[in-house]
Amino acid sequence: MKLRQEPCAYDGWKQAVWVRWDGWELVAPLEVGPRILRLGPVDGPNLFFEDSAQLGKTGGDSWRIYGGHRFWTAPENKDSYAPDNEPVQLEEKKPNGFLLRGPSNARCGWQKSVSLHWQEDGLIRLDHTLTNLRAEPLPLTPWCLTVLAAGGTAFVPQPPYQPHPSELPPGQKSSMSDFLPNRNLVLWPFTSLSDPRISLGADLWRLDQRTGARAFKIGFRHTAGWIGYLLGDLFFAKWIRHDPLASYPDRGSNAELFTNDDILEVESLAPDQPVPAKGSVTHTEWWHVGRVSFPKQDHAAIMDYLRTLPDPGR
Repeated sequence: MKLRQEPCAYDGWKQAVWVRWDGWELVAPLEVGPRILRLGPVDGPNLFFEDSAQLGKTGGDSWRIYGGHRFWTAPENKDSYAPDNEPVQLEEKKPNGFLLRGPSNARCGWQKSVSLHWQEDGLIRLDHTLTNLRAEPLPLTPWCLTVLAAGGTAFVPQPPYQPHPSELPPGQKSSMSDFLPNRNLVLWPFTSLSDPRISLGADLWRLDQRTGARAFKIGFRHTAGWIGYLLGDLFFAKWIRHDPLASYPDRGSNAELFTNDDILEVESLAPDQPVPAKGSVTHTEWWHVGRVSFPKQDHAAIMDYLRTLPDPGR
């Protein structure tokens, strides 16, 4: 399948790059960023949230959410909100993708770039590179946030459930590792686990986006690879790397979910280590988007569907 890539105007911006592959399309503006503003079926709905009041704007000292997929830095501080309101440089990566290189940020001491490659197996690979312009280590790490449109549900697969060793059937052996924790859950001051949007099931954790609801966030050390988002009949999956030997920001979170009245974000974080002086670090995600027919309550169908998709970990 050959990827089609063309310049275009998009949502008030005169310059953007437009990509089509096998009935799906993706758009990245060139006047702000680096960002991906659209992902969805050709001429169909956008899976990504867009802030209609900010589309087409450029310049200025205030950070704007715009929408779509963005590249931040962790831990969350004023540098995370450095505006990305200036043009980016487009460098084509033939045959199936491109690279967006942002301008140098002298105040923060970095430069960001995002390389996108639409693979033949249908996965979209994104490499987020944070380059340190300083002569000393940069105490920040890549943080990548996909802002999804309202009305959907996020899914986080869990390790296989197993009973406490004391509850095993007679003759079934256990080891000392069966007594140790295998997951974590990180909470923010505005997080309440009594919130009806969250369901912490044995096989899947589920988080709904609902209009009129307050902000809610959880973080966790995610080892199962993918996180999904079901919006109507569209299913978006993001695969996140996990290094078992690394430490991660936000009390050990390599993945986070945030939702409020307008959006749901699926976020991934790189290991918590400084960027070397005059060096760079790259954080990778893989995406897949497809049409499905199962409801959000059918966990078995969701797991079966994911098993049919290409897996970057295989």
